[in-house]
Amino acid sequence: MIVLSPLLLPIIGGLIGFLVAKGESGSPTNLAIVNNTALVQTIKTGKLIDAKLTSVADIGEAKKQLKDDKIDGYLVKSSDEYTLITASNSGSKFDQTKIQNALTQISMAEKAAKLNLKQEDLIALQTPAKLTMKTQSDKGETSGGNDKNMANYFVSLGIGVVIFMLLTFYTSMMAQEIANEKSNRIMEILLAATSAKIQYYGKIIGISLLVATHLLTYVVLGGVAAIVLKGNKMVKGMTQLFDGVDISFLVIAAIMLILGVISYLVLTAIIASIVNDQSQVQQAVQPIIYLSMIGYVASFASSSMPTNMVIKVLSFLPFVSPSLMPSRLAIQYASITDAIIAGVLQLLALILIAKFGEKVYAKNVLSYSDEKVFKQFMRNLKK
Repeated sequence: MIVLSPLLLPIIGGLIGFLVAKGESGSPTNLAIVNNTALVQTIKTGKLIDAKLTSVADIGEAKKQLKDDKIDGYLVKSSDEYTLITASNSGSKFDQTKIQNALTQISMAEKAAKLNLKQEDLIALQTPAKLTMKTQSDKGETSGGNDKNMANYFVSLGIGVVIFMLLTFYTSMMAQEIANEKSNRIMEILLAATSAKIQYYGKIIGISLLVATHLLTYVVLGGVAAIVLKGNKMVKGMTQLFDGVDISFLVIAAIMLILGVISYLVLTAIIASIVNDQSQVQQAVQPIIYLSMIGYVASFASSSMPTNMVIKVLSFLPFVSPSLMPSRLAIQYASITDAIIAGVLQLLALILIAKFGEKVYAKNVLSYSDEKVFKQFMRNLKK
């Protein structure tokens, strides 16, 4: 259920969107054009507007048909201006941008005819300038630009979401397991067979491998979906977008993800060792979730204020950097060197916290104090 539950929302949302799109495709929008048969013919010939077109003689007739729900809207041209009137209670809606683009195209063609421009001249005027964007780095020039940055940024946001989602599940799981073992006195039997150090690292490695299995399941499901739905427009769009992901960025982001998840699991094991029963689990994991939210929320803010000094400092801070540094790296406001420094700092913090946790775990795993979790943790820090 832990693996499947995050997939339920996008699956249900996609199913609803599919059914809505199917429902809309069965009922085309009805648009009447007032006293302009030439415009009707031009739109029909060029298939410029996705609607069922009819021609009416005057506005009075158009208003009557709109009131009787025979049409969803009518279009009136006065001089060089167009007015689109729609019904408020109509189930079908018009796409203003598409209609405006179609009318702009028609207007340009009419003006070109008045200026005696040929069709190829008009096409040449409408052809956009070609721009190739490259990024200069120590390795030389690499192509990319906005598409590459956008792909990297989506991956970085995904990492922030994945870290937050995994921690929500697995920190609570670890804390509940330790609390259950302590409250049922199973912990005493386990420690009689092995040392606290081995059990401490065994839990961290075990939950980490469970997280890896969880992620691998998503990778397999994503690969199968990409193969089965390769003809789907949405899948094609996502595939084209992620073609621009930089491999070096992807490797660094994956390393930051791994370091971040393991670091939070170590922190959970330390704090959970102080927990005595299930009622204290929420107290134990809540501060860890709040800590993970700092990087999660800041990763969204990094795109709007990437040069902010607070964001910059936080991106190097252990436990925050796994979510935030990939976001700054994605939009090229942090270098590969910055990301490596942040990764090394996170690794050092992981080693120090893990070594510190050995003593705290061994001391508290068989302790059954009635004090609040926070007070016990602060007393351990002082000692």
